[in-house]
Amino acid sequence: MRTPAGPAAVPSLPGQRASSARSPAAVERLRPVHWWHAALVAVPTAALFVLGYRRRWICDDGLIYLRPVRQILAGNGPVFNVGERAESSTGTLWQWLLALGTWVTGEDPAFLAVGLGLLLSTAGFALALTATCRLHRGAGLLLPAGVFVLLAVPPFWSYMTSGLESGLGACWTGLSWWLLTGTRRGQEARVTRAAAFVFGLGPLVRPDLAVVTACFLAAQWWVLRPSRRGTAAMLASAVALPLAYEVFRAGYYGILVPLPAIAKEAGASDWGRGAGYVQETLGPYWLWPVVPVLAALAVLLVRRVRRERRDRAPGRASLAVLLAPLAAGALLAGYVVRVGGDYMHARMILPALLLLLLPVLVVPATRFTGVASALLLVWLGVAVSPLRMPFDVRSTPGSFNVRSSDVEGLGDHNPVRTATWVDNWPALPEGRGMLARAARAPRPTLLYFDAGRRLHATPMREDSPYHVVIVGRHLGVTGAAAPLDAYVNDAWGLASPVGAHLALERWSWPGHEKFLRNHWVFAEWAVEHPPQRDLLRAGASREAVEAARAALGCGELAELKESVRAPLTAERFLRNLTGAFERTRFRFARWPVAAERALCD
Repeated sequence: MRTPAGPAAVPSLPGQRASSARSPAAVERLRPVHWWHAALVAVPTAALFVLGYRRRWICDDGLIYLRPVRQILAGNGPVFNVGERAESSTGTLWQWLLALGTWVTGEDPAFLAVGLGLLLSTAGFALALTATCRLHRGAGLLLPAGVFVLLAVPPFWSYMTSGLESGLGACWTGLSWWLLTGTRRGQEARVTRAAAFVFGLGPLVRPDLAVVTACFLAAQWWVLRPSRRGTAAMLASAVALPLAYEVFRAGYYGILVPLPAIAKEAGASDWGRGAGYVQETLGPYWLWPVVPVLAALAVLLVRRVRRERRDRAPGRASLAVLLAPLAAGALLAGYVVRVGGDYMHARMILPALLLLLLPVLVVPATRFTGVASALLLVWLGVAVSPLRMPFDVRSTPGSFNVRSSDVEGLGDHNPVRTATWVDNWPALPEGRGMLARAARAPRPTLLYFDAGRRLHATPMREDSPYHVVIVGRHLGVTGAAAPLDAYVNDAWGLASPVGAHLALERWSWPGHEKFLRNHWVFAEWAVEHPPQRDLLRAGASREAVEAARAALGCGELAELKESVRAPLTAERFLRNLTGAFERTRFRFARWPVAAERALCD
C-alpha cells in the first residue's frame, strides 16, 4: 500500500548533510544562493566574451598555422613547403582542428581561427568557473576572487583570439579542470578513461603543457586509487594518442619535437631574462599587490581541506585536486622563466597564470574571504581605470606588444582575415610585386633581403625543385602571400630544418636568436657563381658561400636535409624514426668555415 506523499526531499545546501525533507521557506532561502552561483559563472564569462570580441585579431605567428592548413587541404601533407617535411606548427591539435574546420566550412582559415579561438577560450573560462564552484560546493555561499584578474589583464582578452593555439589551450585547461573536480571514487571506468584521455591531450595542445597533463593525471590517480589494471587502463587512455602522434612525428619529420622548439631552444636556460619577462607581465597591470591576496586565499583553502580530509561526506574537495593546478602552474611558470620567456608580451606566462588562478577563481564566503574579495573588486576598478598606464604600449625592454604593432601597421583595429594582412602589411607590397615578377621569370629566382631589409632577386640554380624561393622575415604573412608551390625560406628557423639546427651562440630577442644569414641561403639555392653585386648586397663573401655549400653536403647536416626532402618510403620512415633523437640534438656552427671544419673533416 502506498503511503501519502510528504514534502519533497530537497538536496542539501553545500556544506550541510542531506535531510529527508525541507520546508518551503527553507527552499526559498536556498534559491538566492544557487542563482548567485550561476551568476558567478555567467556574468564573468559574458564579460570575457565581449572583451575578447572587441580585441579580436590574428597575428603574424597565427598566420604561420595557415600555410600548413592550406597544404593539407591541397593534398601536400602537414608541411610548410611542398617537398620538405617541416613541422612549423607548435600546437598540433590546433593545426588539425583548423584544417578540419576549413574543409567543412570553406571559410578563410584566418577568420575561422579567430572565431574558433574566441568560442573555445570563452567555453574554457566558463568550464573553469563552473569547476571551481563545484570544487567548493561543500562550503555554502561563494564569492568572486581570482576571476577579477581575468577581467583586469588585457593580454587574457587579446589571446582569446590571435590565431594561435591559446584559445584551444584555455578550453583544454578549463575542460580538464572541470573533469578533475568531478573525479570521485566509484565512478564508472569509462568516465575515468575519458577524463584521462582529455588530460593526455596536453602535449598535443602545446608541448610544454605536458607538465599539466602529468599533474592532473597524478591527482586523478590519487583520488581514485585504482587497481593496477585500472591504473594501466587510465595511463593507456592518456598516452595512446600523444604516443601515436609522436611515432608519426619522428618517422615523418625525423625529429621528436615541433621545429619551433628547436629553433627557440626550448631546453636552454636564461633565468634572468625569464624573470624580467614575468615582471613585464605582472608590473604594467598592477598584479603584484594581488599576488599575496590570492596566495593567502589558496593557503586558506588548503588548510580548510586538510581540516576536513577525515570527513568523507559528499561534496568535500580532495587536497590532491586542489593542489594539482597550483603545482602545474608553478612548474609551467618555472619553465617559462627558465627558457627566458618569449618575445610576445605576456603570451607565454598566461597559461601558468590561469592554472594558478583556478582554485581561487571563486572562494567560500567567510569574513576573511569577504574582505579579500572586496579588496580585489576595488583593485579591479582601479586597474581598469585611466590611472593605470596604457596597456597597448608597443614594447618593453624584453618583450613586444605584438597586437599594438600589428594594429598600427595594418591600420585595422580588428585584422581577422588573410587578405587584410596580404593587402596592408607595410613590408609586403614590394615583396608581392617581386613574387609576381619572379613567377613569370624564364628561370628560377631567389628573393633575398639586404642589410637594409630591401628585397632583391638573384638567379637560382637550374636543378632547383622550385621556381621561386623567397626569404621570409615575417613568416606568417610571407607564407600567406606566396603560392603553395613556392619555397618560403624562413630566416628564423621556425619552418626551416636547416636554420632551426643552428647552434645557439648568443642570446638576443627571445625566440629570434637563430638568424639564417644569406651565405647559407645562397649556398643552398643560388647559382654556383652568384653575381658579385648580389653577394655584396647580401653581405655574403664568395668564400663563406662556398664553405656553407660544402657544409650542407657533409655529415649530419647532409643527412638532416635527406631526412626531410627524400621521398617518404617505408625505409626512410624507419630511418627517420630510429635517428630522431640524435637528429633532434644536432646543432652546427652558424659560421660556414667553422661548420665545414666540424662536419667535413
